[in-house]
Amino acid sequence: MRRPICRAAIFWGVINHDNEEGIIRIADNTVTRGLKMWTWGFPSFTNETDARKDPNEARSYVELWAGVSDQFFHSASFPALGEVSIPETYSPTVGMRNVTHANENILINFSAEGASVNLQFFSIEPAAPLRVTLKRGEAVLFDGDVKADPKNGNRIFAAIPVGGSGAQVRLTIRNAEGKELIAAETKIE
Repeated sequence: MRRPICRAAIFWGVINHDNEEGIIRIADNTVTRGLKMWTWGFPSFTNETDARKDPNEARSYVELWAGVSDQFFHSASFPALGEVSIPETYSPTVGMRNVTHANENILINFSAEGASVNLQFFSIEPAAPLRVTLKRGEAVLFDGDVKADPKNGNRIFAAIPVGGSGAQVRLTIRNAEGKELIAAETKIE
């Protein structure tokens, strides 16, 4: 089943939850606030073969459009000889059921519930080595080098010790030189 991932911040897209694959657009959505996702309709998805094994340009698909108007048929005005430039990045997602945070480097699905932290992530540059750190207060839950897996995505689970301080878990992913690529916090539910 395909479900849209819509966020007011800097990303939106769609994920097929059956095979945990999707595509996410990362851009300044205050400039491109319009969003349209469409297919040829439900009948086009029934009794379909795997498009990766039997490619065909007439096969059903999802098309993502972004624009400067708030709805598809609402017009937007541009001055004569005007120009709009919108830096954007498109990234596939693999092995992810959702996207909670994204930027031009990494997409993540990050949550903490009960006694464990769940992190799924996909690196836009999978050849680059990464350092993933998960902390609750000053307690380190996970700190290790991770090789991004472009075929299956990455999953990290960490236990949350009982009696620790802090109601948040903080994630930091850095490159080999120590530069922060993405940081996020999630509340322990």
